[in-house]
Amino acid sequence: MTDVRSNDELTAATASGLRWMTLIRVVSELLLLGSMIVLARLIPPSAFGMFALALIVQELAVNVPSEGVGSAIVQRRTVGREHLEGGLALGLLVAAVMAAVTLLLAEVLVRPLFGDETALVIALTTPWFLFGAVVALPMTVLRRRLDFRSLSLLGLAQGIVRSVSTILLAAVLGLDAEALVLGGLVGMCAMVALALFFAPVPLPRWRRQAIRDLLPYGGPAMLACFSWAGFRNGDYAIVGARLGAAQAGFYFRGFQLAVEYQGKISAVMYQVAFPVLSRTAGPEEMFALRRRMVRLLTVVLFPLLTLLALLAPVLVPWLFGPAWEPAVLPTQILAGAGAATVVIDAVGTVLMAAGRSRAMLGYGIAHFAVYAGAVLVASSHGLAAVSAAAVAVHVVFIVVAYQLMLRGRSERTLRLLWDDTAAATVSCVVLVAVGSPVDIALDNAGAAAPLHIMLVAAAGAMAYLAALRLAFPAAWRDVRAVLRRVVPAGSLRAAARKLPGAAAAHRT
Repeated sequence: MTDVRSNDELTAATASGLRWMTLIRVVSELLLLGSMIVLARLIPPSAFGMFALALIVQELAVNVPSEGVGSAIVQRRTVGREHLEGGLALGLLVAAVMAAVTLLLAEVLVRPLFGDETALVIALTTPWFLFGAVVALPMTVLRRRLDFRSLSLLGLAQGIVRSVSTILLAAVLGLDAEALVLGGLVGMCAMVALALFFAPVPLPRWRRQAIRDLLPYGGPAMLACFSWAGFRNGDYAIVGARLGAAQAGFYFRGFQLAVEYQGKISAVMYQVAFPVLSRTAGPEEMFALRRRMVRLLTVVLFPLLTLLALLAPVLVPWLFGPAWEPAVLPTQILAGAGAATVVIDAVGTVLMAAGRSRAMLGYGIAHFAVYAGAVLVASSHGLAAVSAAAVAVHVVFIVVAYQLMLRGRSERTLRLLWDDTAAATVSCVVLVAVGSPVDIALDNAGAAAPLHIMLVAAAGAMAYLAALRLAFPAAWRDVRAVLRRVVPAGSLRAAARKLPGAAAAHRT
């Protein structure tokens, strides 16, 4: 079966996918944010610090089969039933080995360094490996079909079940870090069941030739997952070991707000982008689609991160409670890392679609090694220093990522990087210039937090959109085009007609 498609077909698939994934992701993320606000008042920061270590296990459990096996199947031009059977068998084997290693490390490494409770949390997380291996194959089938509606519903179902289960475990049973882990397992179980309903897959069989077909891409991609997991979560382990669980919890909160939450928004585009870019006819078509995707992502996400940095002193204590005040400064600094991650992840999507898994592996190892070293050195100087080190390393590796992506092409690295980010960066400068005086004035006036946040966000957003429209009309047109695709004007008019009195007004 081959799935090469024209750019017109892929553009239509991208628009449809963005519509479904954006709408459902907005609902899902609002639900998750609400649950995290509730949980931040039920569970102490130190428990979130313990849970941050468990995220390493969760990320490996999901990404190793998804990227190592699933992405190898998505990236191939042709696949057969034997690739699904062999891929599932390989994923389950790797999951069993990783679960055993995790249990061993929880006993011999985590317990001496972080204590008995953290070791228990890590051990409780190991069923994720089984769930991750099983869910990877039906999701792979859906990605090859470009069935973004079903993929979106899977994420929504997992989010709802996870949020409700975690809150009940914390509020009713009084669990702390254990509630975060067990609630996630319940949500993952629901996702597996729904995924198999949407896309039934054959039972695992050890298909040697099919596995050999997948390993040239899947092997390096699996190894890259380890470096990426270490890169994304290793700082939690270093901060927890050097500064304690409570400080790790504050750093976790800042990183979640500044890097992970924007990553969830950008994941809407990346989940669409990888299978779409993989189906393009050639590299020039791929780069043409890539450029518009990156420019759109930066235009949407950079102002949100800028507003987060501006409003964090008011927003964080108001949302999560005064106990989370130490997370304010890390959140503000890490907004820079969040912006860098948007651009780096876009490059990773291109490398995946082009089948350059070895390049991804080398980049991931280098990024992880430098990042871990910088965080280790900075950790003796506190959370602000750790956050600044994270931003510095991310910015440097944006340039490295672009050089890697452009190898063999004529474009100049810094020029292309500036072209990709100029519209968002310049408009964010205008946002700060307008929003900062409003922020200071409201702070001096002692305005209530909700009013403060609303007025600063409104002033900054109007300034940003005005700058974008006047100085970067192409980027403005892209934003308008996506809005029309995601929320069609016809749908808005139909909804308006259903409002009370709308029919009478229309007749008059």
